[in-house]
Amino acid sequence: MLLLRYLPAMVPALLVAVPAHASGGTPLPEPSSLFLLGMGIVGVIVGRRFSSKDSQD
Repeated sequence: MLLLRYLPAMVPALLVAVPAHASGGTPLPEPSSLFLLGMGIVGVIVGRRFSSKDSQD
């Protein structure tokens, strides 16, 4: 019963964290579709550049 030995120390630690989980959080606006498309295109370009380079070992 090793778990029961640490139970008095765990209960206050878990109760202190409860208000943080109970908050609603900060609402963030959604990015626009054009921005997401641009990020995808840039990701493809960068990925192709790095994958097509010959390794100089």
